[in-house]
Amino acid sequence: IVEAVSARGYGEREVVIRINGLDTPWGQDDLAAALSNGATQPDMIVIGALGRVGSGAVDLASALGLSVTKWDMAETAHGGPFPEILDHAIFVNCILANPNVPVFVPKSALTAPRKLTVIADVSCDPSSQFNPIPIYGESSTFDAPLTRATQGPPPLDVTAIDNLPSMLPQESSQDYAAQLLPALLDLDRIDAGVWGRAKTVFDTFVAQV
Repeated sequence: IVEAVSARGYGEREVVIRINGLDTPWGQDDLAAALSNGATQPDMIVIGALGRVGSGAVDLASALGLSVTKWDMAETAHGGPFPEILDHAIFVNCILANPNVPVFVPKSALTAPRKLTVIADVSCDPSSQFNPIPIYGESSTFDAPLTRATQGPPPLDVTAIDNLPSMLPQESSQDYAAQLLPALLDLDRIDAGVWGRAKTVFDTFVAQV
């Protein structure tokens, strides 16, 4: 969903200045229909394109007819720098912050020549010392989904919203139910499977108290 906020933010800023608030669609079809009304066709680069979140970002961009550059571990293995990111209008980061992730957009990008104007940070971990996009300091919100990193030119906005899947209640509910139901059906085997593993973790930490 974060890439959808970015795509809409990009399109609306072309007409006005920036997005400020976003109506919550019921499902993916509603969202795609709303976004397809835009006149702009920005190109996009997705890092982590082979993962679950990244493939979803690619699918949405493809449904909107956007040109998408798909990167994963092979393309980022050299550790950077990554000037190619700055050559795209939208960058979607689908890689969780950890010690092995390189910096994708350094602070120097704020003053560098670039086409990049919107970043969608699915990782959404601005306080981490391993944040691969260290140009913003706090998460954005549903009411204000874009945070201005620099006025530019061109301006550069970041969207990084916690609990973002709840923006699509239909798909979120279906996906969560599909993951939860098998566990509920195993409640009669409380010492095995996911319940047994949960109890092991619980017992481990209780013993440390």
